[in-house]
Amino acid sequence: MTDNEIAINFHKLPEVPMNPHDDLLLWHALHRLEVTYWYDVDFNEGRTAHEFFTPNGVKTVGHNKFEGRGKIRAFYEWRARQTHAKVVRQLGISGVKAVRHLITNLFVASSSERCATVLGMVTFYGGVTYPSKRQSNPPMMVADLINECVLSNDNVWRFKSHTLRPVFMGDATPPSMEIDPNFVKHM
Repeated sequence: MTDNEIAINFHKLPEVPMNPHDDLLLWHALHRLEVTYWYDVDFNEGRTAHEFFTPNGVKTVGHNKFEGRGKIRAFYEWRARQTHAKVVRQLGISGVKAVRHLITNLFVASSSERCATVLGMVTFYGGVTYPSKRQSNPPMMVADLINECVLSNDNVWRFKSHTLRPVFMGDATPPSMEIDPNFVKHM
C-alpha cells in the first residue's frame, strides 16, 4: 500500500457502518496478533515468529524483504545466533543485549469479512541491561506499521504482509535492517 493510498483510506469512512461491538472484537483480534508477534520476537528470539504469517507472507523492514515463512524463520534464526562479540562490535554495547518493540496507535484502516489493513507505529529500543544498572538508550528506530491481515481457514488472523517503514533512526541499526536478506537464498 502506498503512502497516498494509506492517506486516502485513513480519511475514508466505512461504506457500511459496522456494529461497535464487531469493531472492538476485530481491533482486539488484530491488536493481539501484533503484540503476540512482538512478544515472541522480544522474549522468545522470534522462534515462532514465522507462524504469524500466511505460508507466502511477506515481512518488510525498510528495503529488506523476507518472503515466505521459510525466509522469515531463517532471519529470526540468524538474529538469535548473533554473538555477544558481534553485538559489542556493531552496536557498541556490552552486557546482556535486550530489544523491545513498543506498538502504539493501532488503527484498523479498512476491513472486509476475512481481510483487514492495520496501521500503527512501532518503536524499537535496544541496548544492554545490567543487574544493578540500567543503560538508557534512545530508540533505535520509530517506524510506521502497515499490515495486511487475513483470517485463515483455521479461523486465525495472520499477516499476509507486515511492513515497517522507518521514520526516525537512531545511531544503532536494528538487525532487520542490518542484514542482507539475500542470505536466505543460500539456506
